[in-house]
Amino acid sequence: GKEDLEVVLAHFDEDLSWSKPYEKVRTIYCKGGGLCPQDSVRLPNVGREGHTFLHHIITNYEALAAWTVFSQAGEPSEGYSGHGLGGGHMLAGASFDDYLLPAQGPLESGFGAQDAFFLITSKVHLPTMHHALRTSYKTTGGLDAHEAKPKVLPPMCPIAHVVPNNSSDTWGPYSSIPWLRSFVANKCGLDIDALGEAMLNFWDTFLQLPRPVGNVAHFAQGARFAASRARIQQRPKAFYEKLLALVSTEADPCMNYVFEWVWFYMIGMPEAAPCDVTPDEVTQTWDMQERILQAISGVSGISGISGISGDMPTPTPAPTPAPTPAP
Repeated sequence: GKEDLEVVLAHFDEDLSWSKPYEKVRTIYCKGGGLCPQDSVRLPNVGREGHTFLHHIITNYEALAAWTVFSQAGEPSEGYSGHGLGGGHMLAGASFDDYLLPAQGPLESGFGAQDAFFLITSKVHLPTMHHALRTSYKTTGGLDAHEAKPKVLPPMCPIAHVVPNNSSDTWGPYSSIPWLRSFVANKCGLDIDALGEAMLNFWDTFLQLPRPVGNVAHFAQGARFAASRARIQQRPKAFYEKLLALVSTEADPCMNYVFEWVWFYMIGMPEAAPCDVTPDEVTQTWDMQERILQAISGVSGISGISGISGDMPTPTPAPTPAPTPAP
């Protein structure tokens, strides 16, 4: 029953037939109005999946399942085709069932210390918003995650850091994504040069953890993950309530994009980063870009993004949106 396992789906109008095998442990939070299935919990159409996940944690904080899977409601097909082009965000070799079985995952897999399950597919350098993708995550067509294929649960992080070892599971190079910076700046009501400083202010003010090594945050594109009750409750309910307030007024808030980058760090208080950061990442040429951003913020008096200085946002996705129109 749901005391042991619960699958939380952030739904708008997606086809849910793929999730029927999980219906006994499934909770559907729907923001699609008349499109919502009868057995769903209706929520206002604000905040996308970030709002949905935090609402579930806060509402059930004292009675969370021993293990909870959080996912957008779209079918978990393999890969991601690009912003607005679809894809179910599943890493090659993994299936949705892998998120349900914490006790069966080796420590080197996505389970870490078996208090949470993340399959890391992307990373972002917070001050400059440069992104890098896991090479085994890139796909063109995308396969249904239930299709028969070689089944080897991938590790939480890539096997190598762009090393010539013939591995197909490495980190690709970092790249600047100008359209993303513009998109996020506009959505958050910030000058584009203020985004990096705002993101770091959000980290310090809301996450209240040491900044990640090299200011590089690792994340699972598509915001699918699982966590134990103990991991979630490492943070008090009030912590999650403050975050919920940041995504409770708009259908597609700027902060939801930030949340996608930091769920690993928001859920509980992890003692270590999910993936290693190389010395080259720490000393990369973006050191100059970071100093420029800091100089700009000092001159213009940027105190952060909204929510940090009195407003609220600081976001940025990676080549991936959140649910469809809105959970």
